[in-house]
Amino acid sequence: MPYEFSEWDDEPETQTSSSRGGGPPRKITGVGLLDSAVPPKKQGPLLPISATMILRISAAILLVGMFVGIFLLFLPHR
Repeated sequence: MPYEFSEWDDEPETQTSSSRGGGPPRKITGVGLLDSAVPPKKQGPLLPISATMILRISAAILLVGMFVGIFLLFLPHR
């Protein structure tokens, strides 16, 4: 039994799928792009070393110097 191919009179149109059900896709307007609710982040200094970091580093150097000085006091003198 040979198969006879017949073309459709009117082709069906393609339909786009939507995740929310029927209806057209939502138009992207970019409302929050220029007028954002969050203020922009401020640019920090070139070196991320604050005053507290400098204070901690100098305190550590001072403590190491004190320990070295105390250690040298206990060495025998000539």
